[in-house]
Amino acid sequence: MYKEFKSTGKEAYGVMTEISQGLGSFFENQEKAHAEIKEKEKNPPKGKSIQAQALENILARKQLQQAEYDLRQTLIYDTPPELGAMWEEFQAERAKLTKDKAKFDEAQKKRMHARLGRNKKLQMNGRFDSCSVYLFLQLRSQFLGSCTISGKTTKRVGTMTLGT
Repeated sequence: MYKEFKSTGKEAYGVMTEISQGLGSFFENQEKAHAEIKEKEKNPPKGKSIQAQALENILARKQLQQAEYDLRQTLIYDTPPELGAMWEEFQAERAKLTKDKAKFDEAQKKRMHARLGRNKKLQMNGRFDSCSVYLFLQLRSQFLGSCTISGKTTKRVGTMTLGT
């Protein structure tokens, strides 16, 4: 009797694993298809009219919606009762993971913007400092008569300085 229950448990686990892998594959391909549709919307393929591309995008979305609907119906009505409310649990978990991913992406975007902002400030400060030095040397040359900038000596000619 123990061997019988053990083999039944292995079979149930095998079925669960198979269902999990199949669902995972379905949703991975669904995400890829959505990404491909978005990419085609941003960069339409050359040689296709806009109307043809729009129709193709809509039909692809409808096919994905229908496939998800069919999967939902199967999980709700055709799964064994011991699996419980699998679709509802799946929806709740997917919503949680999507929310967590959105938070992570937003935080990462903020970090990137902050890092870029710091780099731009440093670059601007560097430019500002070199401009300030150049202007200082130009003014100094006006008062002193000549100045050396980047190894070149400038001489005072009237009210303007010319590099030699």
